Amino acid sequence: MTRLSVRAIAKRVGVSAATVSRVLNDRPGVAEETRARVLRAMREQGMVAPAPQSQPFAGIIVPELDNPVFPLLAGAIEAKLGALGVTAMIGSSTKQGPTELDYLASLARRSIQGLVLVSGRHANPSADHGFYWQLHQRQMPMVLVGGHVQDLPVSTVTTDEAAGAAMAVDHLRSLGHTRIGLAGGQGYLRPSQNRLRGYGREMRRWFGSVDDALYAETDYSLTGGHAAGLRLIEGGATAVIAGSDLMALGVLAAARQRGLAVPGDLSVIGYDDTYLASHSNPPLTTVRQPVEQMAGAVATALWERLQGYHTPHVDHVFPPVLVARASTGPPRQP
Repeated sequence: MTRLSVRAIAKRVGVSAATVSRVLNDRPGVAEETRARVLRAMREQGMVAPAPQSQPFAGIIVPELDNPVFPLLAGAIEAKLGALGVTAMIGSSTKQGPTELDYLASLARRSIQGLVLVSGRHANPSADHGFYWQLHQRQMPMVLVGGHVQDLPVSTVTTDEAAGAAMAVDHLRSLGHTRIGLAGGQGYLRPSQNRLRGYGREMRRWFGSVDDALYAETDYSLTGGHAAGLRLIEGGATAVIAGSDLMALGVLAAARQRGLAVPGDLSVIGYDDTYLASHSNPPLTTVRQPVEQMAGAVATALWERLQGYHTPHVDHVFPPVLVARASTGPPRQP
């Protein structure tokens, strides 16, 4: 807030500029009724007071926001941190815009006191994690979501992706499917590797082997799901497990393009249980990530570090839940 703005608010409320300044900096010596009038006048003028210095300030960095699970998770983490008295700022890394490293470098130069990193470079085991180690050496409190860095002693939060893929296979097997395909994300990402491991383990358990024609590697996008869906349909799949709800919508589009009914000709399962799942046509069976519980674990772990508690770092792994809806059913009998 500029000096002019401070003086304008002071004149509007009928107090001194020094009083407004004390309110802005959360200093004592201001009557609560006066403090309330100053803050109300600021809101009416569309002004926002900076967070008090005593209130911790954290950054939440997520991938691009096309996949609705990331804004859903970031919003839940921000709300949980806010309830603990921590102000948070959300930034999204994009392919064309600022990257995760851009955000990290920028935040490190500012008064940021903690970081939550969601599905960033730590989700790629072959990526350069040097900047994470630099932040750790500066004693920056951090929590990693959706991956980890080998030997880096910070808390992590994720779901058991292998178990999620396995329960999707089991659901489809119970309906009578044997030609179950997996539309996986980029193979270098830990979540993709974990889901492929759970899928392969369960397919070999029940059917003895995994047909290469039933696995399609693509990216976590609508177009990626569409391309994977076409390949898996051509490979003879009667059911497809997608790596995200967004990808599952692409698989549904591929089924329509091939003139197939869902679930009559092709069953489809998503992953995440975002709003897309319940509002798709038909509503998607999906593997739910427990977003609220994950956000609570993230917020608690970061808050403890911000408070200076020397608690050991914890790897929180939450069990997913399969939510059955109308996109899955028995395979059509020949």
